Amino acid sequence: MARGRRLEAREVEKIFAAFAEAMRELPPDVEAGWLDEQGDLRLAPDIARKLRTARRVRQLLQELRQREREE
Repeated sequence: MARGRRLEAREVEKIFAAFAEAMRELPPDVEAGWLDEQGDLRLAPDIARKLRTARRVRQLLQELRQREREE
């Protein structure tokens, strides 16, 4: 069963940078998400799917999972 793992700031930074790169590929006027009543960012389902399948994002997440298995 999968378990949670804390990420260091540099790991989160790499993931966010990969997300930003994927977002730059989209047309600037595409509806990508919204802020909910609590002020939390919610991504549109198709945007979230694109980010999860973006090559660099997938690669980073796989590297993190591999490191977790090795520890």
